Amino acid sequence: MTVIIGSLFLPYTVQFEVGPQFDYNGVDLKEATPVPGSAAEMRDTSRFQSVSTPIPISLSLTSGQTSSILPSLSKANSTSHTPLSSSPRHGDASKYSLNENDVNGFEDFFYNSQKWHKSHVQLEESLKEKLSPHYIQPRSRYSHLNYPSSSVVVDIKKQQQHDEEMGRTGLKINRSTTNLVDSNSATSLSALSKAATGASASSVGAGKLRARSSLNRAPPTFTLHSNSSTNSLAIAEEQEEQKQEVNEAPIEDVFDQDFYISNRRETKLAPFGGFSNPDIEGMLFNQESIFESAPWKVVFAQKGNVSLTKAVKLSVEDGVIHNNKWVGTLAMPSDSIPKHVIDDIAESLSNNYDSEAVFPNDITFQGHYKSFCKQILWPTFHYQIPDDPKSKAFEDHSWSHYKLLNQLVADKIVEVYKKENGEDADPADPENLIWIHDYHLLLVPLMIRQKLPNAKIGLFLHISFPSSEVFRCFAQRTEILRGMLGANCISFQTEEYVRHFLQTCNRLLLADTNEYGISYDGNLTMINTIPVGIDAASLSDVVESEDVKEWRSLIRDRWGGQNLIVSRDKLDKLRGIKQKLLAYEMFLTNNPEYIDTTVLIQICNGSANDSEYESEINQIVARINSLPDNISMSRPVVLLQKDIEFNQYVALQSEAEVFVVSSMREGLNLTCHEFITSTSEKNSPLILSEFTGSASLLNCNGKGSLLINPWDIKKFSETFKRSLTMDKKEKLMRWQNCFEVVLTRDSRHWVQSCLQSINEAWERDYKKNSTSLKRFTKQAFEKFYRDGKKGRRLFFLNLETPVATANPSHPNAHAAVAAAGKNSFSVPATVHAFMSDILEDPRNGVYLMSYLKKKDLDSLYRRYPKLGLIAENGGYIKLIGSSKWISTVDESELQSWMSQVKQLIDSKVERLPGSYCEVEDCTIRFHTGRAFIEDRERTIDTVGDTIQYINSLFQEQDDVHATLIRNVVVVQKNQLSLKALKFIISYYNQMKSGVDPETLIKEYRVKQVSPTAMPTTPDRSYEQLLPLLSPNSGRSQKGVTSIFFSGGSTPIDEPSYEYINFLKDVGELDNALAVVVLGADSDVKTSATHAARGKNELLGILSKATLR
Repeated sequence: MTVIIGSLFLPYTVQFEVGPQFDYNGVDLKEATPVPGSAAEMRDTSRFQSVSTPIPISLSLTSGQTSSILPSLSKANSTSHTPLSSSPRHGDASKYSLNENDVNGFEDFFYNSQKWHKSHVQLEESLKEKLSPHYIQPRSRYSHLNYPSSSVVVDIKKQQQHDEEMGRTGLKINRSTTNLVDSNSATSLSALSKAATGASASSVGAGKLRARSSLNRAPPTFTLHSNSSTNSLAIAEEQEEQKQEVNEAPIEDVFDQDFYISNRRETKLAPFGGFSNPDIEGMLFNQESIFESAPWKVVFAQKGNVSLTKAVKLSVEDGVIHNNKWVGTLAMPSDSIPKHVIDDIAESLSNNYDSEAVFPNDITFQGHYKSFCKQILWPTFHYQIPDDPKSKAFEDHSWSHYKLLNQLVADKIVEVYKKENGEDADPADPENLIWIHDYHLLLVPLMIRQKLPNAKIGLFLHISFPSSEVFRCFAQRTEILRGMLGANCISFQTEEYVRHFLQTCNRLLLADTNEYGISYDGNLTMINTIPVGIDAASLSDVVESEDVKEWRSLIRDRWGGQNLIVSRDKLDKLRGIKQKLLAYEMFLTNNPEYIDTTVLIQICNGSANDSEYESEINQIVARINSLPDNISMSRPVVLLQKDIEFNQYVALQSEAEVFVVSSMREGLNLTCHEFITSTSEKNSPLILSEFTGSASLLNCNGKGSLLINPWDIKKFSETFKRSLTMDKKEKLMRWQNCFEVVLTRDSRHWVQSCLQSINEAWERDYKKNSTSLKRFTKQAFEKFYRDGKKGRRLFFLNLETPVATANPSHPNAHAAVAAAGKNSFSVPATVHAFMSDILEDPRNGVYLMSYLKKKDLDSLYRRYPKLGLIAENGGYIKLIGSSKWISTVDESELQSWMSQVKQLIDSKVERLPGSYCEVEDCTIRFHTGRAFIEDRERTIDTVGDTIQYINSLFQEQDDVHATLIRNVVVVQKNQLSLKALKFIISYYNQMKSGVDPETLIKEYRVKQVSPTAMPTTPDRSYEQLLPLLSPNSGRSQKGVTSIFFSGGSTPIDEPSYEYINFLKDVGELDNALAVVVLGADSDVKTSATHAARGKNELLGILSKATLR
């Protein structure tokens, strides 16, 4: 069997080879390696710069930095960044010296990866890099669209105005009659690339090489414009240049990129830009042809859900998973790739990489990911509700793209499932399951469930889940929740997210919650918390590696004697970088003695999407760096606006005195776990925002990380000083507590726990499959009766509970409720007549369960003492032959919550005409009445708010639960009916189990109810109860050996079905028969084993059965 893992991005991607960027003219690298800085080396460097480039050149070339009299201001306001490479450029070794007085060399210290060794080997590797082939990926034409549609329309005037505002000048070309895809063009880009490569080589050999001015200025960018009839081309040559390392761009930003080179990390390719050839437009018209014959290779995707990829890889190596298949998309556009190439890629991924790729068109992916996921889902899940939703059309369009891509992934998963596991595969196999990941695919579980009803499906949400007040802002909130509930198990990072999800489903779907999860539409979905972990053992090996040790030595040389504070975040508002810097500034201002001895190194990974926020950060950094008396000698903040190599990062963590995470809202921050592992030598403290998912794990009851509220700048600043002045003993204690969490909750444990939860959830829900229900017949009952001759039989009939819980969102819900309620009340004489033969046998005990109050049942059944009664769904019990009532609830506790709940419901009744509140002895009912017909939507919202509020406020403290039954909100102690069932069974089995009456009564906290005081339970002694069974009784004579239970398909009866089936499975019962009474809608899931079509059919079978 195969574990199928569904994720938006596969662990792999594809790159296309376009040939070398430089031609070295056949020089033997080993024999002709010049010494760095020599005249020969400078000549060769100049020579490289003059060689024609046969492929698209980078959009990001070196630009000059802005100048300032303050070095820190110059750096802070600079928009260019030093590229990340394995070694400095030739001839620049002196620039990267480790001079501690060189303030502007801080970035160079990291971005040049290793110390510059003047060796022939490194120069040879550098030259080989220039000569080696380079790889590109296609670019989506829709990557810069804000509005997904079938056509791409760009206003040229607005674009020109924007360029002028940005200080850009350039050539504008607009030819509306030109077709972008010119099938008649004889020039293909791939042919041009090959021809240019050959021409370049021959030119170099003949010594006729000419310098290209385009290499020394910013290359042009291209903007595509189209409408229904014509297409135009606008070419803008930008003078503002930006340097960005493509390898560090998150995988989600690939669709924002042009063609890029993956072999040389310091360059980023424009989409066929940078050519001075006059036939450039002809080349562009045939840009798809470059992928027609270009060689390609499958490579590991450096970005994406790396924690998931690593965890699965380790689990496969350790045997936790034996076979797996990935299903998702490649991290690249595919419209420009020919179909036969796509087929070849898909075949290679399937055969060699255990991956099945989905290839959506570019506009679908753009609408799904960049529009709905990133502009609607992501901000709202992190409590950043978009205040500019563009328009209703924008949201509708992006939602349709979101659904379409989810359907494509679901269809592919179903196809792979049938191929790998087969439709008739053993569902009990632990690896026969589907595991879906994250918010990109929230609709996939239900889509799969509709085609594979019996499949085991799990969903893991890696990000936070907001409160119901925030989630309800989604226009598609119901569809999203229903899609998620198609899974057997949904796992979250923290208990807080679990609570939010339960409350949201309770409120918006009116779904019932229990200790396992959520019951909705007859399905049980388990909800639990399983935080993601890291591979601490592997990271420890990295910490002990020679490369990291060398970097640690360099860091100590550079910042020896200073307090090093390290932080690493993406540059956006959710990460709380601004609050962190403000707190750090306040800390330095209030403690000036730390200005020259403390350095905060802030690493920003990924690209900034908010230029205003980035500018604000730079201003704060510049202000902090102006605090020292000698700004040329000290720099309190080092802002690295690109990520650094992992070894450098681990070395920084190992040398840090403090690590800070100040996110405003985040799932599980694994950088915290990495820091705990890396600082095993120094045991440095961790400052952690309480709004991250890691806070609940690493707080360790106040003896782990130092929790902060990033909005509380003053306390945040005080925490900086506390962490720097913490004694070694406290550091060690806090680190040990955190490290134990990191070790026990690693990535292997995460995968194993998730798969185990999916299997457990499926097994529990599979027992409720309606297709396994047997028809309740006379023969089935007679067999049950005959098999129970050796002991006592107990019969429990809940004839008053509605046959099914009505779904308020269904259009005919009210009609169904009315039909179910017409015959819900049972006439006592009729019930007694049907049960007369059963009542004659002294070994039989019959109990009727009802939602009615004690006094109502007394008046109805006072003439039938052989019938035991259970009032208010288990709140009160009248044993057979007794005139006394026993209370299973403590009425002194009822007053603590009933008055508050009544007050809440009364306030709802005032705002919902036609509804009313009914208060019973231990139950409160909120009847929607005619309000459901007159104002259905408002009624549903009101009921959802009521259920969510009650379950949130009272369930944990008072064990009070609100559930919806037949459009009536029933509020009472949780699972009273199950408690009553357990007490009655224990009552008859007390001698068998060796429990004396006093212990039994105390265990179930039952009390006798005075007939003169119905609403309350007097505090009387237990001796006034009826005598219990004789001490001579045993299981062979009087002990319960058989139980018959019949009721509806409601949350009240389901726990009882499960319980008697459990007793039979473990051998406590010889025989058990659970019968659910179905109404018109028989498509339900239940733990009952048999089904009857209405209570009249049930009673008829009981009366006609031959009992002798």
